[in-house]
Amino acid sequence: MKIVAVDIGNTETSIGIGNYEKWESFRFTTRTATTSDEWLMMFSSTLPESLRGKKLGSIVCSVVPQVNSDLIQALYDYLGLEPILLGPGIKTGLSVTIDNPKELGSDRIANAVGGVAKVESPVIIVDTGTATTVDVVNDKNEYIGGMISPGVKISHDALIENTASLKSVDFLPPDKVIGKNTYDAIQSGIIFGHTSLIEGLIERTIQELGQEPAIIVTGGIGGLISKHLNFDVIYDENLTLDGLAKIYQINS
Repeated sequence: MKIVAVDIGNTETSIGIGNYEKWESFRFTTRTATTSDEWLMMFSSTLPESLRGKKLGSIVCSVVPQVNSDLIQALYDYLGLEPILLGPGIKTGLSVTIDNPKELGSDRIANAVGGVAKVESPVIIVDTGTATTVDVVNDKNEYIGGMISPGVKISHDALIENTASLKSVDFLPPDKVIGKNTYDAIQSGIIFGHTSLIEGLIERTIQELGQEPAIIVTGGIGGLISKHLNFDVIYDENLTLDGLAKIYQINS
């Protein structure tokens, strides 16, 4: 069965239609003021008309609760779906052993489930979204915690907005770490600096974990960052969707 998996993030809302083997993905800007009628118009103009009337499963994870009810209403109006909303009480196949499991973002638990389904545990998952998150599952299939830091775009925007002379740059690595001009210097600091941050977090995590985990990278610029990490990593752009598909399977 195909499912409609929805990942409501701070910057973008991603909708995947498919399953583990293949996803057809659509992206929308996340705005808390978007009404259910506006979501419905976007779905009508973007999602395949052929989906209507088909038997589909659906699951939603969200870090922006204000969006949930309107988007879910639009899914029902357009496709007749009543999705599972990932949160407390939903089975995931993992034990969450952090201080307050209710604080854990549903996208992070979806990533963890997707990671374990892909490589088994232990596993470290790095998600380069609005925030860069690192999530850790030990060899007992326990989600034991992780790290959150500002993402590349947040870091870049804060730098540009708080300096008088620095201008915006494309998120691409320069040819050399030592920039010979301001533009290259900013690119180097943003891309290689963030890469080094991730490497440091991974190295410290492995030392503390005391196990040799697989490492998966996902998220917006994960494909770029993963090429420059001094670790053997797997890049999977659909990891969150895969995790949502697995959770849907467990709960249906």
